[in-house]
Order: sequence, then structure tokens, then C-alpha cells
Amino acid sequence: MMIKNQKGVTLIELAIGIALFAVVISIMITMQVKMSQQQMEMTKKLDDSIDQNLAERILFKDLNGIDISYNNLIVKDDFGNNFYDFYPDITENILKVRADRELVLKLDGAKSFFVFTQNAASGALLTYDPMWAYDVGDEPPDPNTPATLEFNPAKNRKWISNENNGGRPGFWRDGNILFYDTPSRIRPANSDVVDNTIPPRSPIYLGYVVEGSDDLQKMTGEADGMFNLTQPGTGEEITSLDNFLRKVPSVGGGQTIVRARAARLVKYYIEPDTKKNAELYDFPPFNFYMAEYRKGSFERPSLLADGVGKVLFRRDSVIKKMIYFKIQKAKLK
Repeated sequence: MMIKNQKGVTLIELAIGIALFAVVISIMITMQVKMSQQQMEMTKKLDDSIDQNLAERILFKDLNGIDISYNNLIVKDDFGNNFYDFYPDITENILKVRADRELVLKLDGAKSFFVFTQNAASGALLTYDPMWAYDVGDEPPDPNTPATLEFNPAKNRKWISNENNGGRPGFWRDGNILFYDTPSRIRPANSDVVDNTIPPRSPIYLGYVVEGSDDLQKMTGEADGMFNLTQPGTGEEITSLDNFLRKVPSVGGGQTIVRARAARLVKYYIEPDTKKNAELYDFPPFNFYMAEYRKGSFERPSLLADGVGKVLFRRDSVIKKMIYFKIQKAKLK
């Protein structure tokens, strides 16, 4: 026969039960707090990762069409050299200048970086006949005397934008930058000696389109002086499209070839991130912006990433066009 306890729960048993229950609740609360902290940390890392990846994808897209920046756009790196120097025809051991290029955006260093890139959305490269921009005068009686040439900006606009004649309708649109150059690459020569320490380059001309005007407008504002608009052989300034076309160098002694492209000038820059306490981070955090140049100034910027510690742009050698970049988030100490 089984004997049952008729006394119920004693005070000691009740105290033990309450203590065990409190321990269990304490463990559950601790685990919940920890899981919540981990979830918040994972969410922040995910947000930072999405933020960073999006910014790097935009940078990668712009750097894809950056060929027209080399030896044309002037951007000084952290050592005072032009970031876009390019030597396609010599080996690195011949160079008498620093071979690598590096520019780091940070609050106690450089604040901006510029990219000049082809605007493929407006149309592909156009092989441009210089005669498209001129009215040819009557044939003179003397065969040794050339006919007159008069620059006609309306004719240039018509041929550039006329699709039926092989032009690019997308080029001549309000605010678009048009860029002219040649395949020729020239260095200045002194007493028939070519200075190989100077990068070879083509003469160029560029300006932006204003609706209703046949003339390209000069790059003004912050873009003024950012491009090398001189003849590479003589240093003479190229002041107009007419001046550029009349002095285009031949290719190997043959016919002159001009190329026209639609282009974009993009500014990447930083400003302090005032929402974060800089003293808590390894690098003072900043916001990373981009803005595109249109009609004389840079447009309203777009925020690419916040809480950034530094943005690195690097080239291992000026004989290669490869550009490496990295966006690094500021980390808590």
C-alpha cells in the first residue's frame, strides 16, 4: 500500500522553486538581450555592407569608361603627381618619376576626387570629319592657293546630331559634355630630343551643350582649369573648337582623324558625418557624396555612404590604366 504526503509544499520547497524560476528567467532575459544586441549588430553590419557595396558599384561603373581622363584630367594625388598620368609606350625602368599613384579621401587629407568618363548612354564614339564644321570657299584661280575655310558652328551641330548622316542624336542635348580628341599621341621636342618623362597626349577640346545654341560652352566654375587644353607639342592654348580642328595632327603623316564622344564629369567628395561622435572611431567618420557637372556647376549631390573612415584610389603604375579603389567604414575603437 502507497502512503501519500498529505502536508503539501513546504516553505523550503517553495523558496527553492522560486529561486530556480528566478534563475531561469534571468538566463532567458540575458539570452534575449544578447540576441537583441547581436541582431542589432548584424542589422548595422548589413546596412553598412549594402551602403558600401552600392557606393562601390557606382564607382566601378564610372571607372569603366575612364580612358578619356588619362593625360587630360588634372587631379593631384597625395604626393603632388597627376593621378591620371599615363605612359603607354615606355617601360617602368625608363621612368625618372614616381611610378605609382595614390589618393586617399579623409577628413585630414584630400576631400575630393574627380572622374571624367564616357557617357555611353548618349551614344557610341563618333569618328568626326573636321570638314563637317566648315564652309569651304570657291576654288581659287591659283592651284597653289588653298580655298578659304570658315568655321560654322551650326554645321558642326547638324552633323553631330543628324542620325541620317551617321551622327549621334543623343550627343547634342542640353547639358551634355562633348569631348573631341585624336588617336595621335605627342610629346614636346627640344632640339629634336623627345622628353620621355612627359606623358604623350592628344590635343583635346571639350565644352557643354546649351539648348538653342550652336556653340559649345566653356567649362566654368570648379571645372575651369581641370583639363590640359594646350597643344602637346608647343604648349599653345586651345581656345576654341575651330582652333582645335585647324591644328589637328595627322596620324602617321596621313589624313587627320578626330573622335567625338559624349562625356560626364563626376565629383566624389566627403563632408564630416555630424551625427556620429568622431572620438569614438578609429578615423573621424564622414559622408561620401557624388555630384555630376552640368552647365557650369556641379548638381545637387547624392549621398552614397555615411560613417565612412576613408576612401582609397590607387594605381600601381603609370604604365597601366588599372585603378583600385576601396571604401572603408569607420570602426569603433
